[in-house]
Amino acid sequence: MRNNDFQENCRLTLKIITPVNIADNTKLNSKEYLYDAKKGELYFLNQIAWHRFIFTKNLLSDYEKYMTGYDKRSLYEWLQSYGYSIDDIKPAIMAKAAAHVNVMRQTGKKTLNDIITQTKTVSGAAYIPGSSLKGVIRTSILYNLLNKNKSIQGKYWYNVKNDFAAAKAKRFYASKINNIIGRIAAQLETDLLHKLNLHDEKDKPIKSNNAVCSVMRGISISDSEYMTETIPTAILQKVDYSLINGKVKDHPLPIFRECILPSAQFAFQFKLDKTMTREIGINSVDELLKILQDYFDFINSILKEAFGRECSALFDNITEGNIYLGSNTGFLHKTLVMALAPSRREAVNFVRDILDINFSNERNKHDGRKDTKISPRTLKATRYNGKTMLMGVGRIYKNE
Repeated sequence: MRNNDFQENCRLTLKIITPVNIADNTKLNSKEYLYDAKKGELYFLNQIAWHRFIFTKNLLSDYEKYMTGYDKRSLYEWLQSYGYSIDDIKPAIMAKAAAHVNVMRQTGKKTLNDIITQTKTVSGAAYIPGSSLKGVIRTSILYNLLNKNKSIQGKYWYNVKNDFAAAKAKRFYASKINNIIGRIAAQLETDLLHKLNLHDEKDKPIKSNNAVCSVMRGISISDSEYMTETIPTAILQKVDYSLINGKVKDHPLPIFRECILPSAQFAFQFKLDKTMTREIGINSVDELLKILQDYFDFINSILKEAFGRECSALFDNITEGNIYLGSNTGFLHKTLVMALAPSRREAVNFVRDILDINFSNERNKHDGRKDTKISPRTLKATRYNGKTMLMGVGRIYKNE
């Protein structure tokens, strides 16, 4: 047999269609970055070089008071108060990003609140972790397998409805209900993906709930490869689109993310071990890309049903995509609840109940005006170059 009967190795490209943020679990507050509100530019600091500057300029004591006190000035304002500018601290600037929001005009503030930063290398270059793409691939495969296994689909739909009803009757908090959904999702993954019949060193069968039995071991994807050109990022504001009394209204929120911008491209090394993935019917990278597209289309069909008439332009801008990736992409993209239901109506009703619990405070804050007859109720978007875009859309394709 030929080697490609067992393995397929290829190079994949990810093209960013709309802004993407792969959060690195770091939030910078207004005292941890420099923001020039007039120019709309934000500067990330190399902490070692920055503290060296503070020390050599005999500012350490004042800096400690500023950091630990109630001084509401931005770090850039504090720096300017001592007569220094960006030019004076160039060695401490690790990276620069444009801020596509006029906070001064909106609120009169000169800070951007906390900023959720993009995952970067130690040198400050934005990159995409392979684990992020593998997570998208896993969810898409589960959706595909559910459609092929109606008995499993029906069993889990029955279980999730019963568990949710019991939790709701006991008035459990949203976190408890989300834990129930998470537990069922883990069980679902075991049923659908743990298909490898393996034995330990004593030739005893390994239980299927062990991660080594997952066919996902047959899918390997690297972190995005080093690229010589700089990948620009920008600070973008979260914008939610909600249906209120049948009309769409946008809500700019004081949440800011560092995002990779449209048209950026990343390369990955990809390996498909067919000896494992054939257990779930996947025998080529092309088949896997088709599965990604099917799940992307499924999610968009749900979103369009709720928002398509009012927000058609947002969907027109993502026809090239085949994945949603990263943060601020919404509830639907990270759960398979909609795929479990036997009908669209039952799925919508169920998700509506979940959202009622998760966002009851928000609904009350808006005096109950948010449209609760449909689900989903929000589109996750941002604004870049004066244009509103859905967050996190990309396209993965195989290099020929």
